Amino acid sequence: MKKYMIALVEVGEFHIGRVVTTKADYCTLQEAKQIAREAGYRVIPELCTIVPTTHEVHIVVAVEEEVTT
Repeated sequence: MKKYMIALVEVGEFHIGRVVTTKADYCTLQEAKQIAREAGYRVIPELCTIVPTTHEVHIVVAVEEEVTT
């Protein structure tokens, strides 16, 4: 059975950076988006995707960059 790697990726105007990565036995794209929302991030749905690989399934959830003042 394949493992699922869930990556929350911060997408800004001039950069992209990984915020959090975790593994699970199973996860859907909708569940991963909900995890990001519950963590307080704003999800960018059109940039989220699932990438199946040989040994894992990568779920990439794009979130807006955190604005600090």
